[in-house]
Amino acid sequence: MFTFKGLLAGSAMMFLAGCVSNPTGINLPLWSTIPDDAKYIDTVKLPDAKPETEEGLKNARIKVMASSTGIADFPELQAYAQTILDRIVAGAPSGAPKAKVYLLANASPGAMAVPEGAIYIHFSAFQYLQSEDQLAFLLAHEYSHVALQHSPDNLLRSLRPYLVTAMDFAVSQAGGDDQLRKSFQLYGSDIISRDVLLPVWDRAAEKEADFLGLDLMTKAGYNPSESLRFLAIVGKYDDSFERLHLSTRNQLEKQLAIQFQPTGDSPLWDKFTSEFGTAVSKIQEQISSRHEDSKDRMVALVGYMKREYPMERRRPINNALYARTVDRNADMLDHYIDAHRVVSELQQAEFEPDYKVNFRKLEALARSAVSGKTSDHAYTRYAFSKLRAYQGQYRLALKNLDLVSSDADGDVLPFQLALQRGELQTSIGQKKQAIDQMEVAAAYYDWPVEAYHFLIPLLENAGEKGRVSELKIGCVARYPQQRELCATPK
Repeated sequence: MFTFKGLLAGSAMMFLAGCVSNPTGINLPLWSTIPDDAKYIDTVKLPDAKPETEEGLKNARIKVMASSTGIADFPELQAYAQTILDRIVAGAPSGAPKAKVYLLANASPGAMAVPEGAIYIHFSAFQYLQSEDQLAFLLAHEYSHVALQHSPDNLLRSLRPYLVTAMDFAVSQAGGDDQLRKSFQLYGSDIISRDVLLPVWDRAAEKEADFLGLDLMTKAGYNPSESLRFLAIVGKYDDSFERLHLSTRNQLEKQLAIQFQPTGDSPLWDKFTSEFGTAVSKIQEQISSRHEDSKDRMVALVGYMKREYPMERRRPINNALYARTVDRNADMLDHYIDAHRVVSELQQAEFEPDYKVNFRKLEALARSAVSGKTSDHAYTRYAFSKLRAYQGQYRLALKNLDLVSSDADGDVLPFQLALQRGELQTSIGQKKQAIDQMEVAAAYYDWPVEAYHFLIPLLENAGEKGRVSELKIGCVARYPQQRELCATPK
């Protein structure tokens, strides 16, 4: 059965290679670079970093924006996090690269780093973390991935073409089933974005980032024991987030699983499901593990801390400043959480036919989300647009997306919002605008597979045979695993 969580767990094979026990009590692979009798920071040799260029950072940002609901526009919090990161980078070994930090509009726990020197932390970190020291460990851990030039494998990103095709195919086969159509339109929400975005590291890379991160935060003057509190807090937040979305995840998995059953009636679809299984098997061979459980990471860090920092009893740094900074931005953070609650409840309603939507509550939350300084933010308007679309008010839903302000990406919306805009435009008969704007978004984001699946049917119906042929050729070239479905009209 295809499942988001099961797929991730199933792909993470237990790493059974030979291990040794060192004085920390930590079991490490034989080929681990972490020394038995010294601080990791004192012995590590950093690889050559990718040259920092504006173009490189822009391209990395585009990849992130192709899978997310946008940057969280909190300039004070971003600048504050950057100050902490700069302090950490200043104590890094010789040759360590610079890095920039951004806040991502996602309420789930987590962060990600790209080798080009960008770190993306979810805005929710400023609500569940309790001190600057804890934030420092989060940043130091992610920066360690940059400094060590770890190259993550992302399971769902690798499987994305198959996943998108499955969802697209399911919608096309749903006919008049509006419930199923609505369910699949939620692709791009917090829970799915997290699974698509968060990188998959092997166990050694994750431990290296934890140990180097601990060294870096301590060298920068932070209390190393706060790394353990960080892991305890993020573990609890992760559990609560999973519980909140459990119904949504289970129902979406159930519907996708149905679509992945071979029928014997369609050789094309049966061939696709076979290829999907092959793709999963290949990824299982490549990936040894996901991010380890926070408790496992705590055990490893305790051993390392006892060995290297037994006498460290530092006072927390800047806790009063941290509290004041978060407090000054509390309203905006709360508005983002309001937006998340709107989308979460709509998900639950769409997957549970008997669920009674409290529209008065959702209306209040949505209006709160787009009030004040967050009135033109992509994430808050995305939520309000979802509410209006659920109510069948497609023009008002579209208007919400039109109110999103331009940012560093100019007039190009985050791709998931651009896709939602196209669907809304199509539903009210604005097919030409939908095609034109999707062409622009697709080119900017280097043609995600969803763009092909959105444009090809529209252009076929419009009789644009030449453009359809170009897109099908481009689709096959970029996504060879999509060969059959790219080349065959639905």
